[in-house]
Amino acid sequence: MSAKEFTQNIANDGALRRRIFRILLGSILTLSFCYIYLIGTITFNVLARKSLENNINEINSRVGQLELQSITLANSVNIAYGKEMGYVESKGTLFANKESTAVALR
Repeated sequence: MSAKEFTQNIANDGALRRRIFRILLGSILTLSFCYIYLIGTITFNVLARKSLENNINEINSRVGQLELQSITLANSVNIAYGKEMGYVESKGTLFANKESTAVALR
C-alpha cells in the first residue's frame, strides 16, 4: 500500500478520522495540563526560594548582632570585673614545660 492509497483510505473512512481526531485532541489536552502543572510548580518553587533567601538574610543579620554583642561582652571583662565577681589573682603560677627528650631505638 502506497502513501497515496493510505491517505485516501483515511480521507474516506469517517470512523478512522474521528479516532485520529480524538487521539490528537486527547494528546493536546494532556500536554496542556502537563504544561500548566510544570509552570505552576516552577512559580511556587521560585516563591519558596525567595522566602528562604529572606529567612537566611534575617538569620545572618541576627548572627552578626550576636557576634557584636559577644565581642562587646568579651572586651568588658577585666581584672576589676573579675575581682567584683569574686575571683582572685593567682600568685606563683606554675606552668608545665615541654622538654625535648631523646629516644633511642635498639
